[in-house]
Amino acid sequence: MRRLRMGLLASTVTLTCALAATGGGGAWGAAGAAGSGSLSNIHFVYPAGHQFAGAATPGPNDLLYGGGPVEAAGSTNYAIFWEPSLFSVSSTYNSLITRFFNDIGGSSLYGVSAQYYQQSGVTQQFITNSSTLGASWVDTTLYPAPVLTDADIQAEVTKAMAVNHWTGGVGHEFFVFTAKNEVSCAGVECSFAVFCAYHGSFVAGGQNILYADQPYTGTTPTGCNTPSSPNGDSDADSTINVVSHELMETVTDPLPAANKAWQDASGSEIGDKCNFTFGPTDSGGADLRVNGHGYIVQQEWSNNVHGCSMS
Repeated sequence: MRRLRMGLLASTVTLTCALAATGGGGAWGAAGAAGSGSLSNIHFVYPAGHQFAGAATPGPNDLLYGGGPVEAAGSTNYAIFWEPSLFSVSSTYNSLITRFFNDIGGSSLYGVSAQYYQQSGVTQQFITNSSTLGASWVDTTLYPAPVLTDADIQAEVTKAMAVNHWTGGVGHEFFVFTAKNEVSCAGVECSFAVFCAYHGSFVAGGQNILYADQPYTGTTPTGCNTPSSPNGDSDADSTINVVSHELMETVTDPLPAANKAWQDASGSEIGDKCNFTFGPTDSGGADLRVNGHGYIVQQEWSNNVHGCSMS
């Protein structure tokens, strides 16, 4: 995703953030621990229609290797469902998301990443088409405020790691899913007004921690929703699409600020260049079928074809 930009927000989100600054209340608990990451490490999934400087331009606008690591052995993904009892998600939301994590490894879409590599000296190590669900965990702890900060998201990741004895490092990705109507902000940029999701990294316990903030796309389904719902759950299908965007970007550019791997000259990553650009759909509304399961997910940039591709 493109590097964090600071700008003016819509008045509704400004009001929401102001409410958060007053300490919240009601369905929210005590403030969470602060995280240690820099906002410069954050890259967003913007809503459909956002124009990137390097989007969908052929040939010279391919991704360039910046010298950093990739997830060469593939990714192990951890789903953290932060869902206090007073908040809701659709009945099949969690199960469809975990199913996607189980399905995506070995797929034609994930295979787009296999053309990208990391290099040490003259040795190139290409990404393996392998991705698995490491584990999932539901946390019913109250949110610390009506608006979550990036520090709150990072703190939730470190909490989940400690509770479940998970380890970090490049190759392990932690996705934090929040419930309907919970807003999150990175600096002054907030979900449902500016972004659909974001990924980044921070250091804790001497490890690089790769993580993604995944707000509930069905909260305000304008711009972050998919054009079809092959699983009959638009909220889950739409979130899976932005999960796919984040997953592919983290695999090919896990440390986008500190030690970038694959970005184009404008700073766009593999998903940005095809943001909300879908492949042809079948009669069930899916543009990707894996293990008999249908998904509607955006294409990813392929240097091999100098354009967006599903394979």
